[in-house]
Amino acid sequence: MEGSESNRGNWQVHSAADYTHSRVMEIIRSHLPVLEGKKVCDLPCGAGALSARMAEAGMKVTPVDLEKTEPFQYDPTLIVLADANLKLPFEDGEFDAVVSVEGIEHLENPSHFLRECARLLSSGGLLFLSTPNVDSYHSRRSVFAHGYHRFFMPVDPAHKMASHLLPVDMTFVRGAAERAGLSVIDVGVNRLSGKNWWRELLRPLFTRKLPNEMKGQVPFYGDVIIYVLRKG
Repeated sequence: MEGSESNRGNWQVHSAADYTHSRVMEIIRSHLPVLEGKKVCDLPCGAGALSARMAEAGMKVTPVDLEKTEPFQYDPTLIVLADANLKLPFEDGEFDAVVSVEGIEHLENPSHFLRECARLLSSGGLLFLSTPNVDSYHSRRSVFAHGYHRFFMPVDPAHKMASHLLPVDMTFVRGAAERAGLSVIDVGVNRLSGKNWWRELLRPLFTRKLPNEMKGQVPFYGDVIIYVLRKG
């Protein structure tokens, strides 16, 4: 299931933002034309909706999460319970791909998570990683208007909405990925929402201090940013 979201705090804990699963599947297919038999780790798997989609496409899916979610939309006997803040219970190079949809922003150490994803991947393996797009126009406006990134609204002095911990921006991902032995080979969004003429007029102002490769259409629009990273 893909759940709708807002800046008011109703992000679905075990769901993805609108269109995210569909876009992730499109991006997976564009980078892995042959899916049959590919070993993939879905982390966090949530309610198993994306695991089910990947399995239907012929991939051998290992769903992983901190706890079981009921009802589960994939085979519940395959779930591996593990804490992504720690070392994951898999061998080096065990998977052809790792898919992590809106999980990294929940973790205490995103850099450690990227290193673990790199360890799990075979040489040339791919990580498909999504997270709330804090580089977007909407998120930058939220910082200006409210003092916090979109989808990271405080719900009390010690917690943010939907158990989000850290906003993960594009500069962090590029640097942490490089240190983990991964390279960013593609970037997309769940949907190109919010683009209009007056926001385009504001884009040079909002992005004037960013590196040149970050000033284009992606990631200035879109609620969720989707990275494709390659090992090696």
